[in-house]
Amino acid sequence: MLGWREMLREVVLSIVMVFSAAALVYQWLSMYNRFEPVLVFLAALLMTSLAMLLISVEMRMREMTEEFQNVKRTIVISSDELESRISRTIRPDIRELGERIDALQRKIFR
Repeated sequence: MLGWREMLREVVLSIVMVFSAAALVYQWLSMYNRFEPVLVFLAALLMTSLAMLLISVEMRMREMTEEFQNVKRTIVISSDELESRISRTIRPDIRELGERIDALQRKIFR
């Protein structure tokens, strides 16, 4: 998850984004003496939804990164365990094959 500092930074930037959008729309409409509070509100609402979308996308990306790291750890642990199991099961067979090869070589050299 996001840390407190990172979350606070995201919220502050979102608030700045919303107020700046509202101020820009207010100034733009005031230039033409056509101030409409509904338009200022809708601009602020648009920026709020955009800010929340960006924050949710960042949170999802962080969650996915954590999930990938967990999967990576699981794969590493599983592969180590699998390697040790294979080594334990194959080692006696390899030893037996080595003994048979040695026995065949002794017979050939006699």
